[in-house]
Amino acid sequence: MHTFQIKTYNAGFSSARPHFFILSKGLNAGKPLDTPCPNCFAITTESEEARNFYFWLSYGLWQAQAFTPHLTGSVVPFIRIGDARAVLLAGQEKALKDRGKYLKSLALLQYFEKKAKILQKQVELVKQVKRAIMFRILLE
Repeated sequence: MHTFQIKTYNAGFSSARPHFFILSKGLNAGKPLDTPCPNCFAITTESEEARNFYFWLSYGLWQAQAFTPHLTGSVVPFIRIGDARAVLLAGQEKALKDRGKYLKSLALLQYFEKKAKILQKQVELVKQVKRAIMFRILLE
């Protein structure tokens, strides 16, 4: 079984151990990040395998909106560090209970994430083409 430590991120954070970050404020609270931002938690693990496990677990929990019921605050919602830890531990328990099903779901999630990135690039290219067409017509 993997273990992790979760701490509030501060600008002086550095760790030799594998780590990632999750947002702590806003409607995307719980979203995993590779790079830190001011409103996030730092999650450190003992191995790269554990880091990948928790990164994709938190991504799946975020997609399933498992962090949403724990959001507090009326103007800028946020999740408390204890609630984030509890959601991750509950997700870990369920994932390890039926590991085969979890790994299949994870593979599908990663596949669709790659497809979504490709589609986002295509949408950006279409926007650039539309700008180029209008530039050619209006500014030549």
